[in-house]
Amino acid sequence: MEAFKPSAALAPYVTDIWAWEIPAGAQRAAPAALTLLPDGFPTFCLLYGDALDAVHGDKAWTMRSAICGFQARPMQMSCSGFAAGITVRCVPWALACFVRGSLEEAAHRRLDCRDVFGPRAVEDLESSLFELPTTLARVRRVEAFLLAQLHAKAADPLVRLVVCGITGNAGVRAVRDMVRDSGSSERTLERRFRRSIGVPPKAFSRVARLQDALRRRGDQVSWAESAIDAGYYDQAHLIRDAQQIFGITPEAVKAPPPGEVAQGFDALGRGTDLASTIFR
Repeated sequence: MEAFKPSAALAPYVTDIWAWEIPAGAQRAAPAALTLLPDGFPTFCLLYGDALDAVHGDKAWTMRSAICGFQARPMQMSCSGFAAGITVRCVPWALACFVRGSLEEAAHRRLDCRDVFGPRAVEDLESSLFELPTTLARVRRVEAFLLAQLHAKAADPLVRLVVCGITGNAGVRAVRDMVRDSGSSERTLERRFRRSIGVPPKAFSRVARLQDALRRRGDQVSWAESAIDAGYYDQAHLIRDAQQIFGITPEAVKAPPPGEVAQGFDALGRGTDLASTIFR
C-alpha cells in the first residue's frame, strides 16, 4: 500500500491517491475485508484486480471500478481473490467537476464507472492498470484519465464556500449563519448542495462534526471536551451521533482495527490528509 499526493493540475480537486494490492490468501483466517466509515469525502475506486463484494445497509452487490459519493453509513468491502486498485479521494465539492449532472444518485451508494464514463474507456483504463509495470505509472495513468474528465467550471462557488466553512469549523458554525453571510437563501443553498454534494448541507455538516470530534480526542482531551469543542451539546449527543452514523461508539471507533487489511489502511491514512477517515 502506498500513498501519493496528486499532481498540481489535480491538487485543487483531490487530497490523496492510494495504490494498494492485497494478494489472494493474504489473510489466513478470512478474505481481505475493510469497513469504511463516512467522512464526507467522495472517492474513485479504480480496480485492476478481482471484483469486490460490497455491503451498504441492507444492500449487497459485486462491484468493479466505482464512484463513491457522500455516505452517511458504513460500507463493508471484501475480496477473496486478488484485490488491487487505485483509490482517489476528492475534496467534498469536487466530484461534480468529474461527473456531469446531479450527484443525488451518487449519495449513499456506489456508481459503476462504466455507467458514468462508458464501458470502453473504463475497461481500457483497468487493462492498462493491470499491465503497467510500476505503481507510479498506474497513478499517473489514473491522473491522466481524471484530467480528461475534468470540467473545472462545474465547481459551484457557493457550495465550495459553505463546504470550506463547515470543514474548517467542522460543523460548529451553524449552516444558516454561513447562508446569511453568503447572501443566498437556505432553499437555494440546499438545491445547489444536493446537485454538487448529493445531500443537504445539514447532512454533510453532521458527518463533518463527528469526524472533527474524533480528531480532537487525544491523550490530553476527554470525550466530553472533544464533544463540546466540536459543537455537540454534550458527550451523550456525540455518542448518539456516532452510533447512528457509524453504528458503534466513539470509543470503539478509536480502538485499533481488528483485521490486517484495516490496520494497513489505517496506518497509511495517518500519514496523509486521510487521517480523518476511519477504517475498521
